[in-house]
Amino acid sequence: MNRFKGFTLIEIMISLALGIIIIGGALSIYISTIRSSSDIINSARLNYDLDSVAQLMLNDIRRAGYWQSATSGSDAKDNPFMLEGAAGNTNVVISKKTGEADDSCIIYSYEGETNNDAADVNEYYGFRMNGDGIDMRYSVDTVANASCDQGNWMNIINTERIVITSLSFDDSTSKCLNYTTNTSYNTPCASVSGANLATGATGIETRQIDITIEGDVVGDSAVDKSLTVFVKIRNDRVFTQP
Repeated sequence: MNRFKGFTLIEIMISLALGIIIIGGALSIYISTIRSSSDIINSARLNYDLDSVAQLMLNDIRRAGYWQSATSGSDAKDNPFMLEGAAGNTNVVISKKTGEADDSCIIYSYEGETNNDAADVNEYYGFRMNGDGIDMRYSVDTVANASCDQGNWMNIINTERIVITSLSFDDSTSKCLNYTTNTSYNTPCASVSGANLATGATGIETRQIDITIEGDVVGDSAVDKSLTVFVKIRNDRVFTQP
């Protein structure tokens, strides 16, 4: 008579325990792989979005002071897209929107929409930090007070995917030339002392803007990025020191 033998209860329990351990390990590896893939996708998305915004800023800020209607005999000091100090300031200005961090806004002008030798309301541009996004200015309602709080702005960041944590502009690497005395300084003209850039002197400012953007992914702050780019404005500012 044949006798059939099966597994004992202890053997079954050991097999089940080993099976659970193996399945748990495989599941852990699967979850880790999914998380790693998600981080890679989020990082790629963040890199792409911030790089795109930085490139947009570089291309537009580089045009500041462009005077399309200037003729052969035009005086650069009369460039309507580099005026400073009066109502309707069109010179490059680094400031901030009310409630935001210092130096988180840049405003400027160039001849674009119209060609009439004057800065019109649709030729005032800029970028600013606004909450967790970045705005771009495309016009102002009036040129009398075109500050970082004024004008018509649109958000250029998808804040449902990306959170901007910091935006800053720095012009400290700009250089100033006292054309009257042919003396150059490795600072912006505003930082040159009155003794070195006297009233009535002709100044030429070669302007460079350093831009730093920081951001992370919505719902995954562990995926973050800091990006610094540099833009040299093509059009030097020429002025008479007041």
